[in-house]
Amino acid sequence: MRFWPFLLAAPFLVSVDSTACPREEAAYVGSKSCQKCHFKEYGSWQKTKMALAFKTLKPGEAAEAKKKANLDAAKDYSKDAKCVVCHVTGYGKPGGYPAIVEGKEWTADEKARAPLMEGVGCESCHGPGEKSSPYKKDNKEYKWADLVKLGAIHPDEKTCATCHMKDSPTFKEFTFSEKIGKDTHEILKMKADHACDHKHAEGK
Repeated sequence: MRFWPFLLAAPFLVSVDSTACPREEAAYVGSKSCQKCHFKEYGSWQKTKMALAFKTLKPGEAAEAKKKANLDAAKDYSKDAKCVVCHVTGYGKPGGYPAIVEGKEWTADEKARAPLMEGVGCESCHGPGEKSSPYKKDNKEYKWADLVKLGAIHPDEKTCATCHMKDSPTFKEFTFSEKIGKDTHEILKMKADHACDHKHAEGK
């Protein structure tokens, strides 16, 4: 059984599966890279339980939630791939949190990268950010359609269901439109009139 994140009040956790993807796909770059242009969103995200999702896997953390789910609060779940996949960003993907493989040691690069990808970050919801870098450099106005071509994603209920699944120990029903902007990051009006602003407001 796949373990559910021990965050009863954070019903918008998202992850990607551990299947390796072709390198031609965009790589994950980490939420710190997003902070450069989305400072306020990043700041509000840092205060959410999504940002701290990895910490709940540690021994003694989220003990009450684990107890209710019949899980051992003293166990270190941060080494269990079934749990980690829903508590980090880009699990097993290029640039993302390194996959946990029994008997295989992480490389020096993977060891250095792992802490930067802990928690359910920006790219868990919006897709890997490598290809959006030209917009950061140019500081140009752009339309959401431009970013979609580069792989940007609008999160929706199906995105959430990757981890918010009914066979998870602590699953709780939730309404996507009620949670976006509350258990994620603050939704701010962007400089350009992106379609994403309207979709976020409508909970789409």
